Amino acid sequence: MEKLLFILKDFLVLFAEISILFVLVSVAVAYLNERYAKFFNEHLKKDSFVTYIKAVILGCLTPFCSCSSIPLLNAFLKAKVPLGVCIAYLITSPLINPIIVVMFVVSFGLKISLFYVGFLFCVILLLSFCVSKINTQIFFNEDFLKNDLEQKSSCCSNDNSSKKTCEKSKSMFETNLRKNKIKELFWQSFKEYKKILPYIIIGMGIGALIQGFFPEDFFQNYMKDYGVLGVFIAAFIGVLLYMNCTAMIPVALALTTSGIPLGIMMSFLIAGAGCSLPELILLKRIFKVSFLVLFASMIVFIAISFGLLMFFI
Repeated sequence: MEKLLFILKDFLVLFAEISILFVLVSVAVAYLNERYAKFFNEHLKKDSFVTYIKAVILGCLTPFCSCSSIPLLNAFLKAKVPLGVCIAYLITSPLINPIIVVMFVVSFGLKISLFYVGFLFCVILLLSFCVSKINTQIFFNEDFLKNDLEQKSSCCSNDNSSKKTCEKSKSMFETNLRKNKIKELFWQSFKEYKKILPYIIIGMGIGALIQGFFPEDFFQNYMKDYGVLGVFIAAFIGVLLYMNCTAMIPVALALTTSGIPLGIMMSFLIAGAGCSLPELILLKRIFKVSFLVLFASMIVFIAISFGLLMFFI
């Protein structure tokens, strides 16, 4: 009974966190996109390598877990930020931020911390830039693309009469936005939130169950003697769990001092913080299964690569 109450409490906390973040972040990004469109276009909407660096830096400054980063991802996609740039942010946000870096330095020392940040920074840039060379439209769900096209068609036509209507609509929109822009943007975000609500309920429910039933002594009992193979096993297990990197660093330190190889713990830490089953469920609202496989594979690749480096260094 006590465990069920713990799971229910976890579910309510996770559900409230994601719900509030989704609406507030959507409102904030939509407002900024309307007010500072030129700035937004200049810094995030260009498909250039510098833009990817900016996206990674933005991810470093937003201390979100894997699920909490979805609201900002959704808002970026609605604002027409390229998918490759969004991926750079999506991978970075739960894995690098000032809090994580400080905890890494305190727990594992400056050398490992700098190597962790430098390795992730370079690999995330490389992977996200490679994704940008694919036709990314194939990854989106038809519903998401349909909504996107409807928004475009409401104010995009080539004939003169449509342009006049478009300009008139734009002028009226700007007037209304000045009068009550926050309220209007809030209701737009709430409509988006209702579409993703079932995914949030399912995803957060699974996340709470995983946190409630995952055995605390798993690594001591099952992973201590696997050697290099443990790096691969830890990555594939971690990518399905739901954890916060900040909360897991002290646990990882305690487990490494008890004899668990650092490479195994780093592989598990990156995979578990960078991706999760609840996050994949939330992403399913936007993307096809092919993207979910690609995204999870990128996280597993990063986790295994860094884990192996830690194992042999």
